[in-house]
Amino acid sequence: MRNTFNYLKKALNNKIDILERESAVGYVQFETLKTDVAGVFKQKKYLFKKKSFWSSNYDIYREDNQQLIGEVIFSVWKGKADITLINGEKFTMKAKNFWNTQWSLDDTNREVINFEQTKTFWTDEGTVTVTSNDNEKMGLLVLLSIFVNFVYRRRSAEAA
Repeated sequence: MRNTFNYLKKALNNKIDILERESAVGYVQFETLKTDVAGVFKQKKYLFKKKSFWSSNYDIYREDNQQLIGEVIFSVWKGKADITLINGEKFTMKAKNFWNTQWSLDDTNREVINFEQTKTFWTDEGTVTVTSNDNEKMGLLVLLSIFVNFVYRRRSAEAA
């Protein structure tokens, strides 16, 4: 099953809205001066918590019961992140082009998500296309793709 979602982030806003056919279905919320990031997709709540102050890696929790469900390990030198879920599933998210406007999230043998930024100036807009039969996992993967992409964007902005 293939689903396409749009994302929208307005300038100077820390919230990235996720839309399905013009209806809001979730968001990723970066907090000012905090390292934790909240994500909601179709009433399922997740929390991305930085492992430690000096670490660039995050643990993934279900927010409702604080159950650890995975981790995100960011590559220091290139646009890539490895995601490992507690159930053993592994994914790699990496940039597909030099400008980092296209990304893919792959499991061990296929592309699961295609992430494409279509507009940037006063708003960041784009699409996330998912191939998954599991609705709960699909929501988590959509949140992860947006989360990873915007973490890298923040890092590049800080480095500039």
